[in-house]
Amino acid sequence: MRLRGRIRRLLGGLARSKRREDRLNLLEHVLDHEFRDRELLGRATTHPSFLLNSDNRGESYERLEFLGDSVLNLIVSEWLFARYPEAQEGMLSQQRAHIISRRFLARASEAMGLPDCVQTGDDQNLLAGGGRRKIAADSLEGVIGALYLDGGFGVAKRFIERSILSRDIEFEGGFHTAKNRLQEMIHELGRGQLTYRTSRAQTAPGSDRADINFRCQVWLEGEPLGSGWGRTKKEAEKEAALDALDRLAGVEASVPGRRPSRS
Repeated sequence: MRLRGRIRRLLGGLARSKRREDRLNLLEHVLDHEFRDRELLGRATTHPSFLLNSDNRGESYERLEFLGDSVLNLIVSEWLFARYPEAQEGMLSQQRAHIISRRFLARASEAMGLPDCVQTGDDQNLLAGGGRRKIAADSLEGVIGALYLDGGFGVAKRFIERSILSRDIEFEGGFHTAKNRLQEMIHELGRGQLTYRTSRAQTAPGSDRADINFRCQVWLEGEPLGSGWGRTKKEAEKEAALDALDRLAGVEASVPGRRPSRS
């Protein structure tokens, strides 16, 4: 019986290894880059929780995430500087903060199927609440770090421009229009008036940003609809509106035969 159990575990491990290899092959195709050092791609798609199992060896994406975050910041800053030649530092900083935000990066990550390639531990709570969004965004930065190390700055830049900066930033970011889109959606639903309530704050949940000054909640008919944090009241209101739009889009998607609004 003991030998049979070992054989079963061995076969199961081989099957998982084959699935893992297939997913990494597909991911390379999506990234449009064949890694010279395939181990980098493996690290970029390994969550720290996976290594808690004593049978698993290797390194998680945390160090690559650190590197990828810096590469992403530089490339996004350069792109914004060229795209908005008349913009002042404040506007550029806010737009960059949106593009490198967890919400925006998670959407880009989900669009390419990256979270499904990340190996995690057995704790189901990892994907609860905003857990999947965090894994999606963090692993994307890990992949950027891996691309930079394996292919250089040019490879990383082309990937970021193609997979992140090519997205509809004005729509998704709502840099100027998030509150307007939310108001339009509420009007379409025939609901009441939105109210934004802003208060002082020093930190935001799940964020290590040191420049958080305000927290905002958007309310509808006596119920909180979304929350956001930011350096300014305007940024906090924008983030609250985006959070509310995310929640409403999720409700719409769950209704059979109804497509989410994209106003």
